[in-house]
Amino acid sequence: MTEQKSTVVIPCAGKGTRLYPLTKDLSKSLINVGSYRMIDYSISECIAGNIDRIVFVLSPDDDQLMEHIHSVNNNKNIPGINKNEFVDIDCKIVEQKLPLGLGNAIYLAADYILGDSFGIILPDDLILHRNSVINKMKSIYSRYNRNILYGKYISEELIENFGIIETGSRYENLYLVVNKLLEKPNKKDTDSNLAILGRYYLNVKIFDYLHNLEPGFGGEIQLTDALSKMLSDDQFIVIESGDYHFDVGNLKGLELAERYINNNPF
Repeated sequence: MTEQKSTVVIPCAGKGTRLYPLTKDLSKSLINVGSYRMIDYSISECIAGNIDRIVFVLSPDDDQLMEHIHSVNNNKNIPGINKNEFVDIDCKIVEQKLPLGLGNAIYLAADYILGDSFGIILPDDLILHRNSVINKMKSIYSRYNRNILYGKYISEELIENFGIIETGSRYENLYLVVNKLLEKPNKKDTDSNLAILGRYYLNVKIFDYLHNLEPGFGGEIQLTDALSKMLSDDQFIVIESGDYHFDVGNLKGLELAERYINNNPF
């Protein structure tokens, strides 16, 4: 049986308001984290994971980022990738003309997905691991044919800032089964502190649930809302992360990541 081609969607249309003033004249995804651009860590994860195609979703006026993406296969400064390594990954660019949220950004990539499943990487969620997380998720999906989320246990005071996963038993005695998803709930409304990190591996059926989805939290189309609807018809498991993770979409997280990378070169 021939292994199907793989796709990862990287949404990067956000304006980076939490990183101002760094984003005043520079695309958020092009901010340096250590010696590399933020977006290049996501690209590295795809290359190391033998992903065939990356679909970048960006703002139509982001010429800097567009130029950077067009040069991906000639970029010799990608973390974890040998400068002499031949890179040949198919890159597609989709424009998100209106800031309608993460769910909308993912929906716009529907026509560019190879096969019946795909990954999602959110560049803000910097996960530092020598092995590609998205490749691990791809392999698990291929084996078990289950939608996969990537979760991290967080402190109680952060619950209202994250999508939260409520779980049940373990599938194959390995992976927690997802029972319910909550988008930035009040901590009084859940007993779980397992947060969704910015890595997903999903069946393309998610696009059916994103189609005509009503705006949710913040007046935006929320991916978590579509996942919650899909959960009633399909099965999800979660990988519990023990990796170094930094939210580099804000100044504090960026500073912490810089400090860690300076002491532990990637």
